[in-house]
Amino acid sequence: MDAMTATQWFPFSDSLLAGSLPLLAAVLAALLLWALLRYRRLEHRLQGLSREMGSASRSLRNADRDLRTLFDQSAIAVVLLDSRTNAALYANETALAAFGVRSEEQLTAEVLQKPDAWADAPYGLMDFEEYLHRTVRSGLQKFEWRLEPQGRRPVWLDSSLSMISYKGAQALMFTGVNITARKHAEVADRFRHQAMTSMASDKGLHVALDHLANMAESRLPGARCGVMVHDVEAGCLRWVGGQSLPESLRERLDGLPVAFGAASSGTAVFIRGRVVSRDVRADDRWDRYREDAALAGVRACWSEPVLGSGGEMLGTFDVYHDEPWTPGDDDIDALTDPIALASLAIERHRAKGQLEKMVLAEQMVRRISTDLLTLAPEETDEGILRTCRGLGEFYRADRVFLCQFEDVSQQLKISHEWAAVGVSPLQDSTTRKFPLLPQAVATLFEGAPSVVLAADGEMPPALEFLSGLLSLQAKQSLLLAMVYRGDRMSGLLGIQMTATANPWTPQRINTSELIANLFGSALARNELLHSLTYQAVHDQLTGLYNRHKLESFMDQEVARCTRYGSTFSLVIFDLDHFKSINDRFGHNEGDAVLAGVSALMKEGIRESEIAGRWGGEEFLIILPETTLDCALPVADRLRSSIESHRFSIPERVTISVGVAAFHSGDTPHEIIQRADAALYSAKESGRNCVKAAF
Repeated sequence: MDAMTATQWFPFSDSLLAGSLPLLAAVLAALLLWALLRYRRLEHRLQGLSREMGSASRSLRNADRDLRTLFDQSAIAVVLLDSRTNAALYANETALAAFGVRSEEQLTAEVLQKPDAWADAPYGLMDFEEYLHRTVRSGLQKFEWRLEPQGRRPVWLDSSLSMISYKGAQALMFTGVNITARKHAEVADRFRHQAMTSMASDKGLHVALDHLANMAESRLPGARCGVMVHDVEAGCLRWVGGQSLPESLRERLDGLPVAFGAASSGTAVFIRGRVVSRDVRADDRWDRYREDAALAGVRACWSEPVLGSGGEMLGTFDVYHDEPWTPGDDDIDALTDPIALASLAIERHRAKGQLEKMVLAEQMVRRISTDLLTLAPEETDEGILRTCRGLGEFYRADRVFLCQFEDVSQQLKISHEWAAVGVSPLQDSTTRKFPLLPQAVATLFEGAPSVVLAADGEMPPALEFLSGLLSLQAKQSLLLAMVYRGDRMSGLLGIQMTATANPWTPQRINTSELIANLFGSALARNELLHSLTYQAVHDQLTGLYNRHKLESFMDQEVARCTRYGSTFSLVIFDLDHFKSINDRFGHNEGDAVLAGVSALMKEGIRESEIAGRWGGEEFLIILPETTLDCALPVADRLRSSIESHRFSIPERVTISVGVAAFHSGDTPHEIIQRADAALYSAKESGRNCVKAAF
């Protein structure tokens, strides 16, 4: 029944099955083909994704490599730190040198994980880690940092910390720009200010020179400095400034003779030049002091003479090192400012001492000294003539006269004279000059301050001209006393007398010598007052007003314009690439260029306008009652005249100029700031141009 039923229901099952097999095979083949194509598409896509991942991986590796290459070639210190462990992942050569290590592993082990390798707070390891935590929490951090590598001087870095992707992970990037030179300059400026303050407040020469020695040490790594002052009267050097060397060596060198072979300092003063003892153990000039130097740990000494404004030897600036050492050009440049300030301090101290000696001389000689040494500069000639008359009348002399040497011409002239009634004056001879060397005259005195010449004696050949002028007769005699200004002979005081007996008692000779000294003091005082007054307001090199005087003029001009509602303009400029001029042609040529620019400034302004040296190669001109529009042509004419001028160096000199005008309510500082901003704008615009600040 079942078989029948199946047969009934499926009468063609075998034939149907046989007919559907090809169709089924085709479907299966189609499905297989579709699966194969699908597989290949997925395989191709997988390969594409694999290639993309490989390319991305290579790009990432290339980016990391490029980043490392960039860091390796950078002058900026760069360190990459693990954000979790703070270990060094990478550090360029600049960073390794700054931290005083050779590898990232050493940086991690000997610095980043070693608190003793860091400076004290606020530059310790804990302080640095606090900056790392802040960076992770808040992002970019900027700060100044101080490193103290083992056995080396501290390094200052202008630093920043930020997050960066490195090798597919987040890292901390530390960067640092070396600002050690700037920090040292700030320290040097502080010591300079302290030295100038000490000079201004008369705290003592040793205080100012101590600050200058510190200033030099801040500029010369590893140096210990001292300043020795030339004691002219004792013929030796006194240790006055510098406390870095042991007291035992300072005491040993104090009183060092001025002689060749007296260590470096005494030799430098003797030869008036630089002396460098690279190794004092092998330098014969240190024979007497070698043991003391060894006890003080000194191996090298460089002594630089300190000269006064007139070329006189004031002392030495000495630089000591603990190892054999020779100064380079940078060291010599670094010592230029301390030496110049030391010269100023010593000269000021000596000038003060000279003035004090003058005051003592005034107390010794009653009326004459009071009259002579309290004269105003414009009354000096009259006071000398009055003293000659008083001395002549007191001695009942025939004639009293003063001769003065001219340093430049090396000639002598009769500058002042008094003659008794009936005695022919030498007025016709006062305009004449006689060739006479002070050294030749000094030998005639044989070490004595005065000499007496009688009519029956023979006139020395060097003074033969006096025979014809004075025509000494019988019973006449002449006393000549040397007149000194400081340590140099500057003239002669002559007193002619007629007497039957010898009028030249020891008392009269002593009094005459004292008057001669007073004449010298009066002349030196007059010269010093003129010199100090001039130096106080003028720049030594250019002869222009100095910064202090310019600031005074600025205050006056601002006050005047504020009161009357007027205006004035300010021109400020500096020489383009002046450091290059000094470096290539030398400081002497650089000074000659500055002097030449100053001369062009003087020629290019009116009498009512004020020109001065603002500092270094920077100059300033005040133009009263001048608007900005009128000031600009003045500035451009000056720029053009300097550009077209032929200086001693074989290249063109140009300037960049900034101009600003006074606005109502301005302070001197504000107008100078605007002019400065205009000057910097001129520099940024290519130099050799004029820019105005409105």
